[in-house]
Amino acid sequence: MLPEWKQIRSKKIMPVYLIIGTEDYIINETKQLLIDNILEGEEVEFNYANLDLEEMPIEVVIQEAESMPFFGDKRLVMANNPLFLTTEKSKNKVEHDTAKLEAYLNEPVDYSVLCFVARVEKLDERKKLTKLLKKTATVIEAKRPNENELKKWIEAKLSENNMQMSQEAITRLVELTSGQLTTAMNELQKLMLYCFDSKEITIQDVESLVVRSLEQNIFLLLDKMIAMDISGALRIYYDLLKQKEEPIKILALISSQFRLLNQLKLLEQQGYSQQQAATKLKVHPFRVKLASKQAKNFTELQLNQALKRLAEIDLEMKTGFGDKEQKLEWFLFELQDNRQKRV
Repeated sequence: MLPEWKQIRSKKIMPVYLIIGTEDYIINETKQLLIDNILEGEEVEFNYANLDLEEMPIEVVIQEAESMPFFGDKRLVMANNPLFLTTEKSKNKVEHDTAKLEAYLNEPVDYSVLCFVARVEKLDERKKLTKLLKKTATVIEAKRPNENELKKWIEAKLSENNMQMSQEAITRLVELTSGQLTTAMNELQKLMLYCFDSKEITIQDVESLVVRSLEQNIFLLLDKMIAMDISGALRIYYDLLKQKEEPIKILALISSQFRLLNQLKLLEQQGYSQQQAATKLKVHPFRVKLASKQAKNFTELQLNQALKRLAEIDLEMKTGFGDKEQKLEWFLFELQDNRQKRV
């Protein structure tokens, strides 16, 4: 749990908050915590404002914050998308009187809580107003956690709910949710409800209950191929077809995964670490970690051959040549055959 969350839960509420980052789970949980600990019952209807700075000027936000609360002690004002504090260009040409915000930050009212929500990686630190906001506000970073941090998030949630879960099961949950905090916490909530009576979540529960995304199924399909388990790979493929997934969409994701394997192999040859490769390719570090393991099972020639064949199948599918479902099935057999040859 974030230290700022503990402060909010203990009713140590600050006048100004800044949530910065792109992790939805942290953003949404922080907003809900503020609502739950500042406003009570019907107060939300009268004393809560959720405003978009892409649609209205900062003066409206300040006006809301300076308005006296109605039937309550506090007002809560959410100010979303303060792009004027970033290097990003606003889609809408809303003019902001930043002098009014500067004056408010220097002397905020004691009956309102103003929370800025910036869904960006960082603000423009060169701007005077950005420096002032970060100095006067309580900053909550909504950044994507790495693998170890994600496991700590899961462990904290389990402890909070008096639930048990082995490290093996936690690791599997992280894998099946591709290291995504929001997805992992949503799936964990479902697991805790299912295992409420036993108070223990097993790896079997994780395997049977966690919903695999299409991308995750493609990853598992390749894992089966690496293990020379053609029947397992085909089972996953047939299950996807039963779920009405289009062969051309499955093909696109297989191609994307092979491109990633090829790029990682090339970057590793150039001395890139996994973290550096993730940054360069703009891919989640956990996905890079798993893909790096897969890449080690293919030669550079095998990857290039696979990409060439996938491009041919893509063209054939788009021009209506042959049976789409069968083409991918045959690709899996060809891939198996090429790997057995260890070109």
